[in-house]
Amino acid sequence: MPALSRREFLKLSCATLAVACAGNLRAEEWLSLKQSELIARGESYVLSGGYSLQLAPTLAEALRKGITLTFVQVFEAERPRDYWFAEDIAVLKRSLRLSYNALLRQYQLQRGGAHLEFDTEAEALGALGDFADWPVLERKQLNRKHLYQARVRMYLDTSQLAKPLQLNAFASSRWDMDSGWREWSFKP
Repeated sequence: MPALSRREFLKLSCATLAVACAGNLRAEEWLSLKQSELIARGESYVLSGGYSLQLAPTLAEALRKGITLTFVQVFEAERPRDYWFAEDIAVLKRSLRLSYNALLRQYQLQRGGAHLEFDTEAEALGALGDFADWPVLERKQLNRKHLYQARVRMYLDTSQLAKPLQLNAFASSRWDMDSGWREWSFKP
């Protein structure tokens, strides 16, 4: 095998780095917040909006092979205070389980007590990312005088995978799906 010249080595290194960076940019696009808004409905506030999801090739293949993927949506609200730590108003989590039934050729989504079925992966991912008017706050928890901070996050819960897959997910970034926290201020 002939030795590479310094110039060839640099070209190869730059090309490898460019491919690696392009892969990392793509990973961040797999789970992103489209919109989030708190809307008053009756005596409560519901979270409207949702995430745009696209499964990484590793996750899509695992799903089609019968692995159930559990995602977690988290909502937190707090009232900032000048003299002390922020006051927690709400900390809510809900699990969403996405699976594929190869016999029926349907994607199945469990959200709370609801069990939804979809013919295509795109429809299932759209419903998975949707907040579906999730009730998160009671009106009586909020005071019109104060400004509040709300934040949302969605991630793949790899602790719900089978143990051999947990090790694989721990060792590989191909299983990472996390939107990170998105925060905004609101006043009732």
